[in-house]
Amino acid sequence: MKRMLDYIIPVQGLSLGKHQYVFEIGESFLKHFELLEVEHGHVTVEVTMNRESSLIDFSFRLNGELELPCDRCLDLFNCPVSGEFRLILKYGEAYDEISDEVVVIPAQESRIDLSQYFYEYINLMIPLQKMHPDDDQGNSTCNKEMIERLNNLLPREEDPRWDSLKDIEFE
Repeated sequence: MKRMLDYIIPVQGLSLGKHQYVFEIGESFLKHFELLEVEHGHVTVEVTMNRESSLIDFSFRLNGELELPCDRCLDLFNCPVSGEFRLILKYGEAYDEISDEVVVIPAQESRIDLSQYFYEYINLMIPLQKMHPDDDQGNSTCNKEMIERLNNLLPREEDPRWDSLKDIEFE
């Protein structure tokens, strides 16, 4: 996969201690990763990097809005997303992923590409159920025409073969 140069942090020669970065993720980033189910949106990533002699400790705070397809009516809607994540990069011999949060990188690594981590964090922030939010009165803001079409597709009569199962008594 082609590297995204805007999301690379040079670490060689960087002083020990805390460093702050802010990245803006927009449509070009979202379209770059083909597996992502969203192409429109904006996410701000605040990165705090604490560089020590044997490791780099990253804290990520992501906030933004993604345009997602509604699971009920299939219309697109803007879904607010936010999350906090941590990543520890330890220096070692070769690349090794110890856990979701701890990765070993070669000691001579001169820069860190954060784009893949941003991609993964954005995917983790997408809710399992993607639905239009309700209005102030608690009513759905879904496309009413589409909901009505879907309701018309539901079977009106029950299949009589299943009637005998209704008589089963459970303790």
